[in-house]
Parts: sequence; C-alpha cells; structure tokens
Amino acid sequence: MSAFLSSFASYLIKMIILVVLGLCGGFIGIKLRQSSDRKKGITEINSEPSEQE
Repeated sequence: MSAFLSSFASYLIKMIILVVLGLCGGFIGIKLRQSSDRKKGITEINSEPSEQE
C-alpha cells in the first residue's frame, strides 16, 4: 500500500507542475501577443460597427 501511495503522490506532483507550467506559458503568451499588437498599433475591435460607407 505504501508503494502505491508514494507512486500516486509522485504522479500527482508531476501533474501539478505540468499544469502550473502550462498556465504560466498561457499567460506569458497572452502578454507577448498584447505587447506585439501594441507595437504594431493594433487595437481591439470596438463593439460598435464602424460606418465605412
């Protein structure tokens, strides 16, 4: 039983580390994309449609 619990704890810790790394990567990717868009002068689309006619 002890071997099962230690193995389970090991896999649980690895899973938690991978989830944290994935979340950090996602947040870093979002920040880099926003920074890149700001440098290019791209702004978010407003909810109001523009009159181009």
